[in-house]
Amino acid sequence: MQNVIISILTILIGYILFLVSVLRLFPLVIAVPLFFASIIISVHFLNERGRFKGFS
Repeated sequence: MQNVIISILTILIGYILFLVSVLRLFPLVIAVPLFFASIIISVHFLNERGRFKGFS
């Protein structure tokens, strides 16, 4: 549950930085990779679950 909250917060922060960079108040070169990385990390956290690893 904590990973979901952290991932939502990072996506929101990345999106806000992206919007601010579109307004030319923050460098776009920094904001876009941060936003992309936050989406990738969030998908990784949400996709991580207990998997069947086979019989021993």
